[in-house]
Amino acid sequence: MGIFNGFRFASGVAGSNVVPFPKRPSMGIVSPWTDNTGVLEQLVAKDILGVTLPTVTRAQAMKVPAVVKARALLHAVIATRPLRAYRGDELRPEPEQPTWLYRSDSYIAPRLRTKLILDDLIFDEASLLRVTRGAENAILDAVHVDYSRWEVDETGIISIDKQPVDRDEVIWIPGPGPGLRRIAADTIDAALSTEAAWKQRVRNPFPAMVIFQEEDVQLEPEEVKDMVDSVAAARRSIDAAVMFVPYGNRIESHAADTTDLFESGRNAIRIDFANFFNMPTALLDGSVAEASLTYSTQEGRRNDFLDLTVPYWSGPIEDALSLDNVVPRGQRVRFDFSDLITPTASPAGPTVED
Repeated sequence: MGIFNGFRFASGVAGSNVVPFPKRPSMGIVSPWTDNTGVLEQLVAKDILGVTLPTVTRAQAMKVPAVVKARALLHAVIATRPLRAYRGDELRPEPEQPTWLYRSDSYIAPRLRTKLILDDLIFDEASLLRVTRGAENAILDAVHVDYSRWEVDETGIISIDKQPVDRDEVIWIPGPGPGLRRIAADTIDAALSTEAAWKQRVRNPFPAMVIFQEEDVQLEPEEVKDMVDSVAAARRSIDAAVMFVPYGNRIESHAADTTDLFESGRNAIRIDFANFFNMPTALLDGSVAEASLTYSTQEGRRNDFLDLTVPYWSGPIEDALSLDNVVPRGQRVRFDFSDLITPTASPAGPTVED
């Protein structure tokens, strides 16, 4: 289900009133966000390069500490802010605010709904809300649809649980990018491998050891295994500094692998994910060059986050919720960041034409 699929056109479905999304010029296989491209990449990698590209789940991605931290920051800053309707820079009076922005008949809190939308944009490429409408086609409620339940076919028709739906029944929210599961699959796979190697290194912090038998005595395989197991257990013991070696045997340790790979490698992973999230590296507790740190301040990181990172993720949600089939023409929906910005700035952001 690629993001461009949602823009493709169909003249209609026979015997159906389902209206597809409007047409966008076909990008063919050159689009990195289409399913066809993903299949093509897999075929090329397997047939020509002889490798299989990693596929990751959200649960696997959430095992990476940098992903957890970045996601938590976005949830904390964006999902905790209420959605408000504006006309230009003017906040609409409370009685004119769409009720579904701050309440829900589905017993799902609006904040949780925003978190679910953010998760879809973070890990995949788009999110979907199903709406119920009342008089004059006004939206009464908007419920998040789990990403696994909906899809967009090649004609632009959205289906929920394999059942086509009209575009007025849903709000389609395209994200700022293809999502971590696609663009960061290699990095997530590498991060998990690094964590596994680091864990193994911690369990066996001493250099590799070799047991030499100096007597010409034939040992049974069971005896050899018992000796190796006892030495391995002793290495992990809190008393590993003292070890008894039976007569006729000798133990030598080979040079230990440097731990720089785990320190610098794990830090590099944080920097990579900071780039994926368009987020200041320091916010993920990853260090950068000392020269850069010299001029880095808490206030500077905060400003970068609010000026660059937050709009990158909140903007697609605000734009989708500001369409004419969502709110009356001339109005727009914005997160209320008024407690985070300077008094001279508009909480609705720059005025743009719907």
